[in-house]
Amino acid sequence: MSWDRRLVTRRGTLATLGCVVAGGCTTQPDTGDRTTSPDQDAPETEQTDSWVPTAASPLEATVEPTKLIINLDVPWDLAFTPTNDLFVTERTGTLLRFEADEVLAIAENEAAPLDATAVPTSDQHSFLGDHLLGLTTHPEFPDPSFLYVYVSIEEGSEQYNQVLRYDPQADDPEASLEIIIDRIEGDHTIGGRVAFGPEDDLWVPIGTKDEQRAQDPTVLGGSVLRCTPDGDPAPSNPSLDVDADPRVASYGHRNPQGIDWLPTGVPVLTDHGPTGHDEINRHSDGGNYGWPTVRTEPEYEAHPDYDRPLVNTGPDETWAPANCVRYTGDAISAWHNRLLVATLQGMGLSIITLRPPDTEQPPVEGDATRYDAEWFDKRYTATAHQTLSGVLGRIRNVAQAPDGTLLVSSSNRDGLAPDDGQFPRKHDDVLVQLQPVSK
Repeated sequence: MSWDRRLVTRRGTLATLGCVVAGGCTTQPDTGDRTTSPDQDAPETEQTDSWVPTAASPLEATVEPTKLIINLDVPWDLAFTPTNDLFVTERTGTLLRFEADEVLAIAENEAAPLDATAVPTSDQHSFLGDHLLGLTTHPEFPDPSFLYVYVSIEEGSEQYNQVLRYDPQADDPEASLEIIIDRIEGDHTIGGRVAFGPEDDLWVPIGTKDEQRAQDPTVLGGSVLRCTPDGDPAPSNPSLDVDADPRVASYGHRNPQGIDWLPTGVPVLTDHGPTGHDEINRHSDGGNYGWPTVRTEPEYEAHPDYDRPLVNTGPDETWAPANCVRYTGDAISAWHNRLLVATLQGMGLSIITLRPPDTEQPPVEGDATRYDAEWFDKRYTATAHQTLSGVLGRIRNVAQAPDGTLLVSSSNRDGLAPDDGQFPRKHDDVLVQLQPVSK
């Protein structure tokens, strides 16, 4: 596949991207209509014994970040291709291309990191003021060679989001550009992830700034969409209200920005809370996650029909969770099959261990927290350990590279870093590889 220099949005340029690195799987997800709340007291049993992470502490592993790329401008997402390309999107609207092998070899060879400001103009493309967020490729890329991009658009005082698709290998890439999902409410702070799930459906988590719209499945805000690669409603989507948008798989979300899948095929989502009360949710088809009616323990107890969270950080702890990945690599064996959550305000990684509630759980040590109160989703018990706290500042993205290593990118130049002067640091923002350190 050649790198096509002519990449086009409505007003400017796009670029050839590759597949997003995610902890996907090949098993069947739970599907079907939902007219009543799920049995959230029943442990999930499919393939449980074969995939659950160990009950040992994930903090048995010590990691050290090695800088791979420096001087990025608010990086949002990254993607690898089978043709040895690594693409990094910057929220400011720029797409950067690197040779993947060259980037990943930096840590192994203890070489100097690459400088994003030194990327040749032929390998950088501007979106002319649009914010570039999530990206993914068709699950059978490069046949067909469709690229999907989540773009936040500003037109005067109006802001909205779109999911675009085009074929960079077409004779006329500009003519192949399509709007797959249009007029998604909000701006670059609301949602932005796009990812293909185990059934080759396109999943799009969307937030909302209008609290009441989250409870309205006829609109896209505050929902999770599941579509075909063509942007149509997935055939397995649940039946909701008569007037509901058929692309809506669940609703009542506040600001989901991360999604990945358990080996059972079930999605797990991150969701920003208002102030505190950040959540990790197990996705249920047709589920209503209660925003803005519920976010606290008394509210959930008063409204048992809403889907319960696996994690709710409560009023005194704010993570501002962004992307998540279920780590399946072996480079950091103590983290295998755990859910890693990038946290912006938490300024680190939250390592979430999900185990059946009737089994041994990881130790609660240091600032770890176990979420096992009666009002949580009982299909798993979640235990959260924190790492990299304050080491890199705000963390936007965590991803697994093709070689099984973990990559993390910071987000310190978005104007939201703490005002204590510690961040942004020289050479922020950065993409790093996490390497295990022998004790």
